[in-house]
Amino acid sequence: MEKRIIEVLQQNNDKMSFDLLANKIRATDHMAFLEILKMMSEENAIAISPANNIYLLNDRRYLHGILKLNAKGFGFVSNLNDSEHEDYFVPPVSLNGTFTNDEVVYTIKTELDGRLRAEVVELVKREKTSIMGEITKSRDGRFLDFIPMDKSFSNFRVIMVNKADFDLKDNLIVKAKILELKDRKLFVRLKKVIGDATKAADRIISIAEELDIRTEFPKRVLTNAEEVNIPLSQQPELIKKRMKHSLLDKMVVTIDGVDSKDLDDAIHVEKMSNGHFKLIVAIADVSHYVQPKSALDNEALLRGNSTYLANKVIPMLPRILSDDLCSLNPNTEKLALACEMEFDQTGKMLSKKVYETIMISKVRLNYNEVNEYFANQVWNHCEESRLMMDAAFELYKLIDAVKIKRGTINFGVREAKVVMDKDSNVVEIKARETGESEQLIEQFMVSANEAVAEIVFDRELPFVYRNHGKPEEQDLITWYTSLKSFGIDPKLTPKEMLDPININKTLLQIDNQTSDPIEKELLNLSLLRYMDKAKYSLENIGHFGLSSKCYTHFTSPIRRYSDLMVHRYLKQYILNNDTRDFMLEKNIAFIDRACAIINDTEVTSVECEREVIKACMVEYMADKVGNIYEGTIAVALKFGIFVQLENMVEGLVHISNLEEGIVYDETNQVLIKKDNTFYRMGQKVKVKVIGADIKKRTIDFQVVK
Repeated sequence: MEKRIIEVLQQNNDKMSFDLLANKIRATDHMAFLEILKMMSEENAIAISPANNIYLLNDRRYLHGILKLNAKGFGFVSNLNDSEHEDYFVPPVSLNGTFTNDEVVYTIKTELDGRLRAEVVELVKREKTSIMGEITKSRDGRFLDFIPMDKSFSNFRVIMVNKADFDLKDNLIVKAKILELKDRKLFVRLKKVIGDATKAADRIISIAEELDIRTEFPKRVLTNAEEVNIPLSQQPELIKKRMKHSLLDKMVVTIDGVDSKDLDDAIHVEKMSNGHFKLIVAIADVSHYVQPKSALDNEALLRGNSTYLANKVIPMLPRILSDDLCSLNPNTEKLALACEMEFDQTGKMLSKKVYETIMISKVRLNYNEVNEYFANQVWNHCEESRLMMDAAFELYKLIDAVKIKRGTINFGVREAKVVMDKDSNVVEIKARETGESEQLIEQFMVSANEAVAEIVFDRELPFVYRNHGKPEEQDLITWYTSLKSFGIDPKLTPKEMLDPININKTLLQIDNQTSDPIEKELLNLSLLRYMDKAKYSLENIGHFGLSSKCYTHFTSPIRRYSDLMVHRYLKQYILNNDTRDFMLEKNIAFIDRACAIINDTEVTSVECEREVIKACMVEYMADKVGNIYEGTIAVALKFGIFVQLENMVEGLVHISNLEEGIVYDETNQVLIKKDNTFYRMGQKVKVKVIGADIKKRTIDFQVVK
């Protein structure tokens, strides 16, 4: 059938309507025929437009690509079937009503001067369905205009078709649905007012809206949350069932940030009579409340994860669950799923098991006070909790030594923290501090994640794995080569370079040979650029960064859908021993579909969190234009140098603000000046703040001699 479809399309200039093609093929079952076309579309053999036109994709006539618009009105289209192929220029007259991120069918035309350009034939799929903008007074003050935040739309006049439905005023941030693009006009329908463009808190939420992160829960989801909010005191049978593996008599504690509200995980550590250690990681049993295919579950999958912004959390689950019902708040009976592990005196894991339990967090600890105790032995809680933390610290150090020995990579890269006042104004940017307590929790959670992954992997059952692939050999060689200009040469063969143990030795060499802490951090960060991004998958390929053969996410089901899935499969396979073939087939299909969604939502959340940090940095620097600071070059690029200040604020010194005649050495990422001196990563420079544009989220610096 596929061969016949291709033949018929070729006989009809590579394009036909669905109905005409079905008639030519004599397809009597239109649904089955459509399924074949969809499969061919997924294989990029054909493209199907919303108007049901079928295009045969080949280099002869029709190509399939993604369009990117420039702020000046023209665009470039990339070939989806050939990532190595050059992008083609699309003049404004050839856009055919399409815009940025649209999936399109296009053809290549030859200009009179011999140059090639692309012409959009038809839209295939519209990724961008809404647009954020600011309501701004026109130059003469008579009208209110919609100014798109996405600069690729800045050359279009925006027509608000339902302007009269809203009480619009200057500086409002609004979200609108994209209707049509025609004759340099963008027609939109206003959907909702986000807030005031002059207020930082509203600007932050607008970034989430801009990326189509779901900021409000539908009524049916909130109703479902109320339905499952049944106090444990009213469920005696459930409590009785959980008493077999009860943790009620154990010293179980949570350790989180001071402001955390969604407490996923708790720990208990005890030193046994034989010198071994027992570690229990108890995780909120979200899967008991969020049932498959319920309104709560469907919404959680669409969100994929919680998104943590500077002063706000956009939760995966309604707050009645995330902050109360599921959260392991102190002195309250809670349902949990526990992973219990035994370690010997060297930190090696000897055994592991998973069970449903009921628990009470005896003490709510925060990272600051635990770090204070580890450093200065100051403790303000009961003696039993203090002794348990001593055992926990001893075990953490043993596990840490094991992980270092096997090659777990410790990047040692800080994150920026935004401090806001009660009115959500940015008052400080600083590095987020991490101490022994954060690392202790991290090691215990990693151990639990590895344990549950191995339990299921050993049974060869469908599961959700957190994979981190090996970097390309050439990428690592490039990184090692770049270190030589900093006097660091580990003298490794290409094969040795791929070994995480040797990467760690190199990071240690950087640590020992580099006195400047920021330069040290930048060198560590440069390694991250060559690393794969971790992803969720049905197939287990291991986690390179953690040097783990088998890894998953089990410890945060309140804020990650992956962990919620892991809990369900642990219950199904391990606790209920349900491995019926038809159930396994259903799991395989669902895991494949869910992983595609949650990998995308994770990328979107990370992008949102970064954009919010950038916006906050710009706001913080807005009243500091003209100030001079000492900074460190974070990276040198063709168009200039990014400079990081001591407080982690980063800005660009554009090439136009540097000396004339500068040449860029791409191999070594160095900008070479006429006198053969250069700008490169790690160099100290003095910079003057010359601009901080809140709307563009950019900070501009100028080098001061």
